[in-house]
Amino acid sequence: MISCGLRFVGKGILWLILLLIVAFAIFAAFNWTLTKNMAAAVGKPYAEIAHLTPQQDVKGCGERAIIISEEQPMSQDSLQKMQDFSDKHRGLGLLVMVDGKRVYERYATGISAATKTQTLSMNKSVTGLMIGVAQMDGTIAPIDTPLGGVITEWAGDSRKNITLRALITMSSGLHNYSMTKGDWPAMKQLMSDEIESTAIATDAVKPPLTDFRYKNADAQVAGAVLRRSIAKAHKGESYASYLSRTLWCGVGNAPATLWAESETGAPRFYAGLQATLPDWARLGQLILDGGKVGATQVVPSGWIAQMTTPSPTNPNYGFFIWRGGPWKKLRTYSPEAGVGVTHSAPYMADDVIFMDGYGGQRVYIVPSANLVIARTSEADQTFDDAPLVNLALAGLKALPK
Repeated sequence: MISCGLRFVGKGILWLILLLIVAFAIFAAFNWTLTKNMAAAVGKPYAEIAHLTPQQDVKGCGERAIIISEEQPMSQDSLQKMQDFSDKHRGLGLLVMVDGKRVYERYATGISAATKTQTLSMNKSVTGLMIGVAQMDGTIAPIDTPLGGVITEWAGDSRKNITLRALITMSSGLHNYSMTKGDWPAMKQLMSDEIESTAIATDAVKPPLTDFRYKNADAQVAGAVLRRSIAKAHKGESYASYLSRTLWCGVGNAPATLWAESETGAPRFYAGLQATLPDWARLGQLILDGGKVGATQVVPSGWIAQMTTPSPTNPNYGFFIWRGGPWKKLRTYSPEAGVGVTHSAPYMADDVIFMDGYGGQRVYIVPSANLVIARTSEADQTFDDAPLVNLALAGLKALPK
């Protein structure tokens, strides 16, 4: 009797294993791109980008050199402490600029100023800048225009009244699916070849402009508005081409790549731009200089001012960019995210703004100190947002004027 029971249990386990194999095979067959991307991405360093396919090229127009400061406006002690902190938290590169000039630049072994890395959600801020560019040249409608005419999939329901302002302040009212809980729409939007349609299909659960929920869907739908408006206004031009000839060439950045759902489809507007550390530093300087490069207004100064102003639903957030105040010891993204970032101390300046990439990748901008700090890294959930900025500000004050 015992042996018969064991055989029965053994057969039951075998059937369960077979069912799981069949289920996985069906999943893989119907979601091949998602399965392939997940298999390729797991465990890959952020300094590797070849597996992020398909890629769309963002061409440069000649890389603009960052001028090296002839004088050192920051103490060496502070710079060394900044480097030590970055190294402790898996840093790949650290670049510091004061008054528009480079005062410090270091890279991890095997990394250089020409290395393109994954910088994830820092691309949200680029999407925000590009909406400003499109506003300047008339490509896109004003940000308080209801979007039912552009996102035609929304024309028949209440989502038609959502505006770009609601999307870029992360207060669209769309459902916030959780990656940490393994919600299927979140997985599809991250890894599949249906990222735009998945974001657009997200249901509304709250009225727009009433509740802050940091989420990829808001950035992806805002990107869809941008992409469709560009194609309509510029005879089918792609977003990659428009990004190249406006913002990217305007600031003098090196060639970059966008991770897209297909060769001609939607790029990931929330996390898919792979660029070099100097590229990110130049973008930080652009924001510091009110959207100008030399005498050229690349992004409207009024847009930069709006972009960095506190939004009604979260004073720590503007238009796809974070603000350093008011201080909170733990900055949270949303209740659904399940993760936050430590800010162990208030900033020594009250005008800090920053681009945020998952796990400690940052571009800090401090207008009152004419300071830009750009940092790339591997993901580190113990990263603290306070030290780099405060060490730099302390280092500036340590030297006699």
